[in-house]
Amino acid sequence: MSLSSRLANLSYAQLLGIAVDACEGSPELKNKADALIAKVSPLPSWCVDVLLSPDLLPQLFSSLGLSEHGAAGVCTSWSHAYSRQLRRCRYINPRSVRQLADVPTRPSGLCMLPGGVLAIASCNNPGKSRVKFVAARNESDPHALAACRASSLAARRFAWPAGLAVTNDGLLVCGYYTDQSTALFKFAKDGSMDELATVPALADYGQGFLDCAVHQQTQRTYAIGVEAEERNQALVIFDARLQIITTVEDTGDAPEDTGDADADADAYRPLRDVAVHDDQVIVLTSDDHAAGSGLRLLDLDGRYLRTIAAAQFRNPYAIAASHGRAFVVAGDVDDDSGKVLHVIDIQSGDVLQSVHFECEGHASAILVDGDEIFISSYNASKVVVLRYAGSEA
Repeated sequence: MSLSSRLANLSYAQLLGIAVDACEGSPELKNKADALIAKVSPLPSWCVDVLLSPDLLPQLFSSLGLSEHGAAGVCTSWSHAYSRQLRRCRYINPRSVRQLADVPTRPSGLCMLPGGVLAIASCNNPGKSRVKFVAARNESDPHALAACRASSLAARRFAWPAGLAVTNDGLLVCGYYTDQSTALFKFAKDGSMDELATVPALADYGQGFLDCAVHQQTQRTYAIGVEAEERNQALVIFDARLQIITTVEDTGDAPEDTGDADADADAYRPLRDVAVHDDQVIVLTSDDHAAGSGLRLLDLDGRYLRTIAAAQFRNPYAIAASHGRAFVVAGDVDDDSGKVLHVIDIQSGDVLQSVHFECEGHASAILVDGDEIFISSYNASKVVVLRYAGSEA
């Protein structure tokens, strides 16, 4: 019996199901079906005008996400509308990944300077570590890069530089595992980048600071301090002149079963990183914290507000915040050499997207700048760059 005879014995619903499956599996067959449908039952002209209207398409696509990418294949107008929708929603493109060139050994902090110059704190060897400057993009200003590389800061050596942050008039460098008297440095962010101010190592947090973030409106600095022997941590708040305002989020002494105090940075870190967004301070905590892993939101004076994304991260490393969202790098459950970038809506606490990418070892810092997300790998001495999907045009 021929195929046509056998198909004739099937019901309408069965034939329809076979036709739909076939069209979904073959773009060529789908296009043929669309042409036949348009010939048999063409859309009225007013309907075509609506479906291609530049004013109505944004409303039509406003509810679409990454899973509805098939809409982009309808026509050129829909493809452009879908691309713009992805950009408005700030979805990250998991297939767009690149690596920066000239990354120094063991990058531990990232900071973007004018001209597209990326400052990277390099923990090469104690006493020989430094801040290195690389081009963040192909269009980075070569003159700005050359000026940074010729500055006094580029020649400066540190005991162990960690987090970096930008203020209105300078660049902050955290000193960690410091054998010096200074735990926080401030340098001019242009010209010869001379030293402007310092913060001495605190009596209660003599091991220095791991990470820092700046509230641009008030110029307050929020730094994670580490006590030398018991390894308790706290968030230290400084004013615009780098004078201590208060200390909050003290974690207390480390439990006895956390291992050697000189072990790697993953051994015991209840406070993993800090970011500032609008008028909220966001502290990333790990499972070592008494309240577990999550994002602890504080006001600018350090008062606890609430926790979002509680117990959502496996071995969290670093955080950045931009446009109402927190970006958290954490370990990958399925791949020890990979990482996951979680995007969290700060207002609702919902995880909007989780992007898996290759990154060996300890992810030491994350920076969101423009359309790109920069993530440093301490062990692999690499900086991975991810991009937002879609386009604005």
